[in-house]
Amino acid sequence: MTNAPGNDVRNTGAPSAVQRVIDLVLARIRSGEYAPGQIIVARDLMSELDLSKAPVREGIHVLVGEGVMELLPNRSARIRKLSAKDMVDFAEFWGAIGGLGMRLAAAHLDHGDSRKRVREALARIQATGRNRVPYDFFMAVGQLHATLADISRNGFIQEFIRGTHVAHFYRHIERGFPGAYWATHLTAFRRLGEALLAGDGERAERVYLKHMRWAVALMRQGVGTDAGGGGNGRA
Repeated sequence: MTNAPGNDVRNTGAPSAVQRVIDLVLARIRSGEYAPGQIIVARDLMSELDLSKAPVREGIHVLVGEGVMELLPNRSARIRKLSAKDMVDFAEFWGAIGGLGMRLAAAHLDHGDSRKRVREALARIQATGRNRVPYDFFMAVGQLHATLADISRNGFIQEFIRGTHVAHFYRHIERGFPGAYWATHLTAFRRLGEALLAGDGERAERVYLKHMRWAVALMRQGVGTDAGGGGNGRA
């Protein structure tokens, strides 16, 4: 998996032929044009990007290795469709990493424009409550995590955040979340934001982990996974 929320470009120069394939597929996952389970025809990418078969196949294989695509027996490929267990496993791991990032970042908020950046990231999350587009909510959450990872000064957290295709995960989970739970999600992020800005990283982490445990419990019931689901809940 590669790159932080909203930024899948891996270098600052002109992208290679292989990178153009990777960037196009990831951009279309973010936009929703490529949905989980969708078949991707290499010949179509070759024609659209004016590339030979080799870089297209290599780009697909890179994304297969990063868990975004999967090869099929007939030599075609598709956007990987995460199982319910995949989604729960990712959410549990993401919760642990995200909570740690909050705790560590809280100690560095007085450096430079860190506090301003966190306020802006938190405001973007709350702003999604107006139009209620699930993907926008999750990308705003992803941006908060990326901001906190940068502020935390922990190289391993930064590497993980940069190296995770969160858009692929969000395109799965948006089917069930926030759903009927917008108020619960926004309240949790408002509370952890208050703790963060007060410099209380441990409290922010506790609020976040409690919220993630609640979300994972719903996912185990099928909310936001292939099993579907709905209803109302509280963190």
